[in-house]
Amino acid sequence: MTLAPQQHTAPGSAIGAVARQHSPRNEPGQGETGPIGETGPLDGQAPADDLGQMTLTQLQSASLPTQVAALEALAEAVTSTDPATETQVYSGPQLGRASVAVHHVSDRLHAKRLQWQLAEEADGRWAATGSARTYPTHTARTHHISHTRAKNQLRLARQLRDHIPAFAAALHQGKVGLEHTQVMANGALTSPERIAALHQPLGDNLPGTHPRQNSGAESPHQPPPTVEEFLLHQAQRLRLEDFRRLVAYFAKVADPDADERGYRDASEREFFDIAKTLDGYHLAGFLTDEHGQLLKTALQALLTPPAPDDTRTRSQRRAQALADMAHILLNKGLTGSHASVRPHLGVLIGPEQFAQMMKNAGVDIKENAGVDIKDQADSGADLGGTAFQKPPPRPEPHTWSDILNTPPATWTDGTGPVPTPLLRRLATCGEVYRILFSPENEVINHGRAHRTFTSAQRRALIARDRHCTYPGCSAPPSLCESHHARVSWADDGPTDLANGALLCFHHHDLVDAKNITMTRQDGRWHFHTRHGIPITNLPTPWEQRE
Repeated sequence: MTLAPQQHTAPGSAIGAVARQHSPRNEPGQGETGPIGETGPLDGQAPADDLGQMTLTQLQSASLPTQVAALEALAEAVTSTDPATETQVYSGPQLGRASVAVHHVSDRLHAKRLQWQLAEEADGRWAATGSARTYPTHTARTHHISHTRAKNQLRLARQLRDHIPAFAAALHQGKVGLEHTQVMANGALTSPERIAALHQPLGDNLPGTHPRQNSGAESPHQPPPTVEEFLLHQAQRLRLEDFRRLVAYFAKVADPDADERGYRDASEREFFDIAKTLDGYHLAGFLTDEHGQLLKTALQALLTPPAPDDTRTRSQRRAQALADMAHILLNKGLTGSHASVRPHLGVLIGPEQFAQMMKNAGVDIKENAGVDIKDQADSGADLGGTAFQKPPPRPEPHTWSDILNTPPATWTDGTGPVPTPLLRRLATCGEVYRILFSPENEVINHGRAHRTFTSAQRRALIARDRHCTYPGCSAPPSLCESHHARVSWADDGPTDLANGALLCFHHHDLVDAKNITMTRQDGRWHFHTRHGIPITNLPTPWEQRE
């Protein structure tokens, strides 16, 4: 690789210039550790002035301490250059080639460093200071890295030395990259049978197959290539993911029982926890490949293309997809018939709070949604009908005593309180049950459930809107709820097609939370912010064709 310097420089003076830029640091003494984990200068390290008098040829045959000093000097010179100056002198392709070259050199140096660590561990003098009980702990301290990374490096060093020497040699020579080598070590060295298979001649028959005659292609004086050497050749030509699949296939063929053991172990380790926190729920778990693929595929199917103004990250949209999956499962009653009541999202709220929240205390609630109404009533209360009965007038709470003596809306498992925006949305898009309690907290009557939009109305909305009506959103009807669009149900909005629109779960929340208004003109819904600013309505491809 050539980077076309501005002036020609002799090799000796080039090294000298680099060395003079490298000012010696106040290093700790031999064997001590500096503030960022660096060890002191090596014995026999040449001073910077001596480096300035050495040619490249002399450095190539110099002692290790001198070569390390020259390497540090070159690193200092390269990394201290101002990026703005570099972009003025070199083109983008030139700097890109420099990046590739440094990447390959870094991998080769990493391989050499692993060799040095093995030698230091075997020497044993690292333990004389008593500051570390294990060599990984010593490495983590001197290199200023995590203990986990130190252990992984030492394991890879031993694997290269003991099990895949061909990969070790190729890594030192720059013929294979560090990541390909790590894929090989992590995938092919996972059982004794697989390790043994790597050293078999490539022409050997696989276990359980019929013997094959030697083709005679191998030279009688040259041993046939081993399986490791074949995989090394593939690592040099395949992309990382393709090589990972090849190694996984080798592992499966070399020791199929290990995959069975791995699957059983993974099944036993499988778990899923969901725990309530102060402001939400925390999820943690581990799934087998099978169950992980099932969940991933389901979430991918629910991840609709984001609308132009959707600023959520992919992780946030994936969380919404998980909630959407629960919505669909419960709304469609897909959880089986083992329970007498279909599983649902339930909220307990008093009638006064419900009436006050919905601003419509005297309206007959025949088409509401998603909450269980808990009414503290005397045993002689009027229980006729299934409609919500208007409660007696009660002043709004103004003191802490009044507020705290008025139970908040809670989930049916007793947790809460339920956020008001969410409560309002639940009350307008699902089902309402009336449950009357006596003063002794005994159930004395309960009403029937009623849907907001009928099935026929829902089908008509789907035929007309086809998808979520929010600008730029193409979520299918299975991910949408029926929304009172022009006038909300809480404001006496009618439950009919003229006032209904499809909104996906996310945009239903957004419209309610942001007080976005909806109007319908020229056969399409138009959205405006609470300040009256229109939200751009981008037509879908089929609307453009029409």
